[in-house]
Parts: sequence; structure tokens; C-alpha cells
Amino acid sequence: MSPDLGEIIVSRQRGRGIVVQTAPRQARMTLELLADHGVGLTMVGADHINIAEQVLYQVVGYDAESACLVLELVEDWRPVPVAKLSEVEVEEIKSRWRATYGKPGAAHPVVEVFREDQS
Repeated sequence: MSPDLGEIIVSRQRGRGIVVQTAPRQARMTLELLADHGVGLTMVGADHINIAEQVLYQVVGYDAESACLVLELVEDWRPVPVAKLSEVEVEEIKSRWRATYGKPGAAHPVVEVFREDQS
């Protein structure tokens, strides 16, 4: 196996269905896996494979030694993971917000508007 070929890892999660955990730039896939409709793979055109509506791979070759398709990542629609803030960072953000907007009328001063009756 070429060192730059990675492994596509998917899992089935309750309430979310099939979730793509890892999607390397290049990977191999067996034809048996492609034929198994229970894993969320669909062919798009003649040479693209959509995995669980999250990543799109293009078939760029065939490895005869392992009898696998060689894939290259075309698009990745998975959300970007967001780093969680530490407690110190959360408290710092809260204190800055309180300093700026915590006083009554500091954020948006209230201006009363009167309309004269036109009789």
C-alpha cells in the first residue's frame, strides 16, 4: 500500500445515520464495499463516489494487486470541528461583555420618539 493512501473511516450514529469520521486525500476502496448499498455510498456519474452526502471522491485508478479502486478526495462537506473554549476563556469573554454592555443603557441607549396627533 502506498504511504500516501489513507483509510476512510465511517460510523453509524443513532439519530445521525452514517457519519464520515476521516476522509484522507487519497484512499482505496474495494468493489464489494461499493456494491454494498447499506454503507451510504452512491455513484455520481461514471467516476465519482458520494459517501453519505458528506464527501465526494473521484476514481483515479485501479490497484490490481489489492483489487481496489484508488480514490482522490474532490469535495468535503462535513462541518469544520470547532475547538471548545476553556473555562478561563469563557470567563474572559463574559467579563469583557459585562464591562462593555453590562450597564443599563450602555449597549443601546433608549430614545423616546413622540408623534404628534394630526387632527
